[in-house]
Order: sequence, then C-alpha cells, then structure tokens
Amino acid sequence: MRAFFFLFFNSTNFGQSNATFLEVEELLIKGKEFADNDQFSESLKVLNHAMGLLKQSPRTHPLRMETEKVIKITKGRALVARFQSGKLKSLGDPNQLLPLDKEPNDFLITQAFGTVLARQIWEKRDALRARQTLGNGRRVTVLPNGGIELTPRNENGISLRTIKAASFELSKDNQISLHSGSFVLHSVAASSKVHLDSPLSEIRLFSSTPFAFMVGVTTNGGMKVIGLLGEITIRSGTNSIELLPGELVFALPEGFSRKMNVELSTLIVTSNLLTDFEDPPAFLKKLRQQAMMQALRTKKRFRTVVGDVKGADNFELKVLKENSR
Repeated sequence: MRAFFFLFFNSTNFGQSNATFLEVEELLIKGKEFADNDQFSESLKVLNHAMGLLKQSPRTHPLRMETEKVIKITKGRALVARFQSGKLKSLGDPNQLLPLDKEPNDFLITQAFGTVLARQIWEKRDALRARQTLGNGRRVTVLPNGGIELTPRNENGISLRTIKAASFELSKDNQISLHSGSFVLHSVAASSKVHLDSPLSEIRLFSSTPFAFMVGVTTNGGMKVIGLLGEITIRSGTNSIELLPGELVFALPEGFSRKMNVELSTLIVTSNLLTDFEDPPAFLKKLRQQAMMQALRTKKRFRTVVGDVKGADNFELKVLKENSR
C-alpha cells in the first residue's frame, strides 16, 4: 500500500508536498494497526490527524477518499464493539471498562477453586467463586492451581469446565475462543451447536441429541477433540467429520487428522477435568455407561493416553501400565 500511494500521489500534488502525503500514509497504516488491535479511540485520533493534513486537498483526491473510508469503517467497528460489549460504552473511549453492575448474568459459576481471573469489557475480577455469574464478552484465565465450571442461563447453551492453566473468551452465545488449556463442554439440549476457535483453527460442532466432548488447544494452535456422549458432527471450512464416544480427532489448520479410538474407562480415572472438581460432571453416569458399552465391543488392547500432535499422522502416545488404573 505504501508504494502504491507514493507513486500515485507523487504525480498529483494539488499544491501539497510529497512529505505531507508520505506522513498521511504513515498515519493511515498506524491507524489501521490500532483498529486491528481493537484500539479504536487511538485509531480515530491518528486518522483524524491525517484528515487535518489533507484539509487543503480536493474531496476527490484518492488519499483523502481513502482516509475518509477508513475513518468510516473504524467508527462502524467501534460502534459494533460498543453494543456487543454491553451496549453502554462511550464511542469517545471504546476501551473504557464498564462497571460490574452492568455485567449480564449469561453464565452461572457452579464450581470454582484456586485463582480464576476475569478480564475485558467490565471491571476486572480476581477471585471468581461459585454462585457468581459471568457475562458474554469476558476473558477468563485459570491459573495452575485453579479450576472453573460454568453453566449457561440459556437452555440451549453450552456448559464448560476447565482446570490448571487455561485461558478462554466467552465471545457470545454458543461461541467460545480457546486460547490455551483443556476443556470439557456439554449440552443437555435436544439439538445444539457450538462454535470454537483456537489460535490457528476454527470448528463448528453440531448434534441432534445431548452431547459432551473434551477439547484441548495443541502446541501448533489446533485442537484435540474427544467425543464423550452423542453423535457429533464437526465442520471446519468445507470439511466435516463425525465423532462418536471414544473417538479422537485433531482439528488442524490444514484440516482434520485421521480418527483414533481412546479407552473411555481410562479417561474417566485419569483426566483431572473429570476428577479434580468437588462435584463430578452432570453426565458422568451416562459416560460410565458408554465406557462399559465400549469395553464390551472391543478386544483387549494397550491402554494409552494420546498427547500432543506433531502433524496430521504423527501423535504422542503413552502406554499406561496395568497398575496405573
């Protein structure tokens, strides 16, 4: 963009110096960078300064038209952010934190221990506890000694629990951004869906029956998904895959890995997502039934834990000894 502007505006000065146009170009780039980082107030300050430098230029000047367009887009994005994050932010300072009494109660914290922090949109909270509520838009950080379980107020919503060094954002209803860590998500609705994104992957999960699954963010920015209950359809772009209880798949930036089978009975006793909370997940009884059904279907095999992913067909496997149950 910088080279384009320089070559174009060098031949159409309209009485202003090339140095002025180059300064405007720099301000445009800076303003867009601020906007891309959701710093709309800083972006508009920079862009308005650029417009001030162009006040002697004709309205039809390409650089002035471009600057006006970027200002209009940035104001629109700031307005959308204001309404999505509580509907009360001031456009003059869209990064201002809202008071806690304005935070909606989209989720009930059913369990929490250790240190769990909440940031973004509303004033910060440093010690989340059971029976408190959280609103969509919050970014939650779970420290290594902590854990949290959330239940949606919406009957078609998605419940979530995570533990020990995790970070996620409650983007909006049935949409969650997973930054790091491992999670269990489940829905009791007859038909439900959830949209998940990690640093480098994005998936949508659907089921016509109540379902539950585990998901973890991998070191390459993808996701590891394990079906626990229900028949789940996972889509990523134009690709889709069906996941049954006890099946594992990696959702990678380039698509899905091949599916693998994991022993549910081993998972039940080894996963701290299921064992480290005071109360077990609501679906534990049904999960145990699935584990028994799986054991009847399968022959004796090595008991393994699937770790991280190194590629579409390269995974970390650890064989468990018989006395580790």
